[in-house]
Amino acid sequence: MTSEVPRDPSAQECRPQFEVIPLRDIAEQVAEHLPPGSRVTVTASPAHGTAATISTALALAERGFTAIPHLAARQIADVRELRGILAELASAGVHEVFVIAGDAPRPAGAFTGALDLVEVIDAERRGFTIGVGAHPEGHPFVGEQEALRLLKAKAEHASYLVTQMCFEAAPLLSWLQNIRDAGVTLPVRPGIAAPVGTARLLRIGARIGVGRSLRLLTAPTSGVRRLVGPGSWRPDALLDELAPAYRDPTSMLQGPHVYTFNDLAATGSWGIGSRVAE
Repeated sequence: MTSEVPRDPSAQECRPQFEVIPLRDIAEQVAEHLPPGSRVTVTASPAHGTAATISTALALAERGFTAIPHLAARQIADVRELRGILAELASAGVHEVFVIAGDAPRPAGAFTGALDLVEVIDAERRGFTIGVGAHPEGHPFVGEQEALRLLKAKAEHASYLVTQMCFEAAPLLSWLQNIRDAGVTLPVRPGIAAPVGTARLLRIGARIGVGRSLRLLTAPTSGVRRLVGPGSWRPDALLDELAPAYRDPTSMLQGPHVYTFNDLAATGSWGIGSRVAE
């Protein structure tokens, strides 16, 4: 995979970003398969712990990538711990975070959701860019109106939105219009799954609350041009459908957030960086 690293800071907005899980040797795999200087986000989960997320982000930053650690509110005990994390990141030149609620069944402290953490990070005034999540096809735990209320509250402190994995353009674009009508003006990075088997997508989707468009992939009437061979997925048709919105500056769509599932070889050979740059 080849892709020129943009030199204009504004070009950062058009570049895709790639999500990885902080497993062993993942920084080396990123360096091997993704373009130099790529934007790479690092997930946070109770299974791997915050320390794994931060150490992976630091390793990526050291290799010249734009590292964006996920900070899970329910894994951070208090403001003191948060300040320590932010200081460690800033000292390594990492100035962007992606804030989520997290999957821990019980919060480690006072932070119970992403909004709690976003408010404190913003109040710390440390110059961090903050991304937050959004759910065009429904939040797995809250209703539509409450999800919109939370989104509007987080948008007051955040810099951009990243959506859950989407598999067709219509629900995403309808939701985008709805949040614009509601006064949410943040840029949006659509969440797109890298090429992978649909069985794996369905397994992951059931766990994280991906919506109707994923289930339609396995229906007899699904859009067959999204499927390449039996039971596999490629995002190219979805990107084609989103192209008009990308050309419309009022949509404020930024480069996609690519869920790699740590298959960096497949993600790299797909060539999303070159495609989006076009």
